[in-house]
Amino acid sequence: MNILQTELSKIEPEELDDYLAHGWFRMQQSIFTTHQIVFDDVLYPAIWLRVNLHTFEPDKKYQALNKSNGKFKFEIKKACISQQHEALFQSYRTSIPFNTSHSLHWLLLGDKTGNVYNTYMINVYEGIKLIGTGFFDLGKNSAAGICSIYHPDYKKYSLGKYMIYEKMLVCKEKGFKYFYPGYFVPGYGRFDYKLEIGNSAIEYFDIYKEMWVPMNNFFKDDMEEN
Repeated sequence: MNILQTELSKIEPEELDDYLAHGWFRMQQSIFTTHQIVFDDVLYPAIWLRVNLHTFEPDKKYQALNKSNGKFKFEIKKACISQQHEALFQSYRTSIPFNTSHSLHWLLLGDKTGNVYNTYMINVYEGIKLIGTGFFDLGKNSAAGICSIYHPDYKKYSLGKYMIYEKMLVCKEKGFKYFYPGYFVPGYGRFDYKLEIGNSAIEYFDIYKEMWVPMNNFFKDDMEEN
């Protein structure tokens, strides 16, 4: 497995756009790329994704989620990590079937205290209770969805997916060109949900052509043969 990683002291908006356009992604306060990943001792391809926000439009799935989540309050603001966010993360962490960081601070910042990224967050409330939070980094013309967490009592509302939609809509309203949700892994279903969100506008990074290609051109067998 080949992983390239670099530490950052500061990242300008244009730099983040360039990193994302070449299939790199945030890891705490560094940035990395890989095209292979191991799960359960099996080596899989990692396929980087982005959503073309110029062609992305809210679909039927979004409309359904928007209707079911209409009773909740949403806010978008500059990111911070409060005790309330950490408590929400611990509830989320104990409910998921995979390992993650021991704290939200560690997930986003590692052992650093400052943030080199221009990070925003979406908070979801029922009354005064925080039930969901999603983080995303802004460049000049692009944004990257970093993570979304929610209270397990609200799992039926698909808040994770809904927050990704809302992040993309905010970025589209700002005139951004692309939204990068990370990678998916053919043959390993945990990341397949990313293909359901704005699927008509999804592109993937073809490492052999070194260019972004519409997702409907993706064939797993072709990737494996190369």
